[in-house]
Amino acid sequence: MRENFELAEPAFLSNMVIYPIGGEGEDVEVALLEEESRNGRARILETGEVNSLDVDYDGGAELFIIQGEEIIGARQNRIFASSMVLPRGRERVPVYCVERGRWSGEGELRPSGYIAFPTVRSIISSEGPEIQSTVWKEISRKQTTLKVQSKTMAMTESFRQRQDELNYYRDYQPLPDQVGFAVFSNLRFLGLDIFANGKLFRAFMEKLLLSYGLDALEDRMTSGAGQAPSPAKVLRALRETKLEEKEVPGTGKLLAGIARLLVVRKLAKEGILIHASVFPR
Repeated sequence: MRENFELAEPAFLSNMVIYPIGGEGEDVEVALLEEESRNGRARILETGEVNSLDVDYDGGAELFIIQGEEIIGARQNRIFASSMVLPRGRERVPVYCVERGRWSGEGELRPSGYIAFPTVRSIISSEGPEIQSTVWKEISRKQTTLKVQSKTMAMTESFRQRQDELNYYRDYQPLPDQVGFAVFSNLRFLGLDIFANGKLFRAFMEKLLLSYGLDALEDRMTSGAGQAPSPAKVLRALRETKLEEKEVPGTGKLLAGIARLLVVRKLAKEGILIHASVFPR
């Protein structure tokens, strides 16, 4: 896989520090869930189980789904457990619940427009015990800190009720060759996302800024700080961490591993890196 990424000078948005990551893009064409769901080519259906859903896809290009993308409605809101590339047809995929207090409702699920905040994505990347209960606890903790009210403990309410403050973190202009970024706040490493090319990165950039922004907003409110690894060290972990292949639906290959206090994941297809992420463990 081509991984000759380069760090650029950081940009600052309040207490958030964004290190652009540039690189030569790969020629990859994929469809995106939000658009395909809106035009009816992708349907997300209940299976009767909390931690699985069916994706029924009838589009042209294969469907890319990013880890942590939130879907709402039906019996309860969920997030996708992993990034994946799905062909046409019906596929059962792993998910986690992000709305603990509801198990009722009918119909299909639809994308909310949000991606789970980094601490949740770190939890579901770590593959430890009791992941679902740990996700619920983290959402509850976040809502308490941010003074968010939700009768069903719906993660999406954290974004909606803090939208005005989060909008500030949207004010970012990517570089022409940018394919990802590493994000910090208050000296704390929040996470890294890299994509196959600039077009795919820009498709998710604003959602990811809001996602990272929710953690940065909490740091701003609580004066949270930490001793973070350098951006160069995070990139080095992405390149050098020993990874193992994990089972993932669809046609992609998921590689995952842990380097000291960093959790690394890469989704590749036919030797091309589609999406990579790194989070603090």
